[in-house]
Order: sequence, then structure tokens, then C-alpha cells
Amino acid sequence: MIIGAFDPAATRAGLAGFEGSALLLAGEFDRNGPPRAVAACAELFRRGAFVEQPGAGHCPWGDDPDRFVVTVASFLV
Repeated sequence: MIIGAFDPAATRAGLAGFEGSALLLAGEFDRNGPPRAVAACAELFRRGAFVEQPGAGHCPWGDDPDRFVVTVASFLV
């Protein structure tokens, strides 16, 4: 078990302390990870970025793989 894994304050502090960049991507129609919730999670990172993929659901890489690849590749450059 990871200490603090179920402690929201510890989780927020851990995410805020993450030094790297983080991309959080949600499909426009994702009901499991709705864009609004994913965007809020991205804000917890110091260098978090949020992208909503239009027309996609829970598996944006399957709904529009070309757009997904362009989005992720652009973030990694």
C-alpha cells in the first residue's frame, strides 16, 4: 500500500510537487472521465496541460487515432 494513496490532501500535495509536465486528455463524450473532471485534475499539476479531444469518448486513441497521435506527439516535443 502506498502511504497517502487514499488521502486527498496528500495526493494533491504529491501532484503539485511533481516536477515534470503532465498531459491529461479526455474525449468530449467520455462519461467515465468527463472533460470537466479531467481538466480539474490537470490543474493539480504544476505543469499540467489538459486537452479535450472533440468527438471522442472514453478511448480517444480508438475514436480518432490520428488526432490523438498529433496531440500527444505535440506535447512530447
